[in-house]
Parts: sequence; C-alpha cells; structure tokens
Amino acid sequence: MNAARTLLIVFLACIVVLTSSFDFEPYDPTAYSAVLMTRADLEKSISFQNSKSIQQIGKIYKKGSWVFITEKYKGIHLIDNTNPANPVKAGFIRVPGCVDIAMKNNSILADNSVDLVTIEISTLPEIKVVSRIRNVFPELLPPDLQYLPSKYGINSRPENTVIVEWKKIR
Repeated sequence: MNAARTLLIVFLACIVVLTSSFDFEPYDPTAYSAVLMTRADLEKSISFQNSKSIQQIGKIYKKGSWVFITEKYKGIHLIDNTNPANPVKAGFIRVPGCVDIAMKNNSILADNSVDLVTIEISTLPEIKVVSRIRNVFPELLPPDLQYLPSKYGINSRPENTVIVEWKKIR
C-alpha cells in the first residue's frame, strides 16, 4: 500500500511539472474585446456632429417631425422627416456606449455607458447635456455573453475606465 501511495504521488508530481512547463493561453469566453474610455473622457464625450451613414441600426423613436435612430454603442442619428417623401439626415449626436433612448418633453434620455444623461434638444441642431446620473446602469456586456468576463472587470483594467463598446475580434 505504501509503494502504491508513493507511486501515485510521484505520478501526480510529474503531471504538475510537465503541465507547468507549457505556456497555455488563457481561455477567453468571448469573441469580443472591450473598448474602454476614461471617466473624464466619458463625461465630455457627447457632441453634435455632421450626419453619417448608419452602420448598425438600433432603436427608432419619432417625435414631431424628427426621427431618432440609435446606433449601438455610437450614438443617435437625427432625421428631419418634415417631408416624409424626402427625409433628410440632419446630424448625429455622439453618445459613446448608447444602446437605448427615451424622450421626455424636449429632452432625450440616453445611456452613456453606465451613466444616464439628459440631452436638451429644443433648439436642434444645438444640443446641451443638462444632467448626468453616474453609474445608473451595469457595465455593458459582450454581445455573446450574459456576464462580464473577469479580464474586463473593474479590477482587471486601468483605473477610472468604463466600457463603451464591444468590437468583434474573432
């Protein structure tokens, strides 16, 4: 019995030594990579820009003659629909980490990654961020998972950063 026990210990020790000499690549459960932004940059990231082509259509919201189309993680396209036979791309509101919007009076409520922002739009194309509530939403998750992989957790990335987008890497 003692010899069998010694043999088992030697066998296990050999396995440990052999496997520790290999350089295994860590398992990454997602096919996406997080795009990070510092908290300071996030808080000054919302801006009005010239219109651009829509790459990935998201939610659509209509208010009056305006149509608002979200582009996942990027922001909100503004369409002037005064003449429905000839809608005009009027601009783009850059809102990193935006997935969803709602409207209240003359304001857009949008997710700016983990923050909830209120954007005044009564004088379009001029906009103004009138409020920001920090850390209302959970971190953005990779599109192919329902959890945040530990390598992207708050303790595994640069200090004071938030996830604003996920880019496909494989």
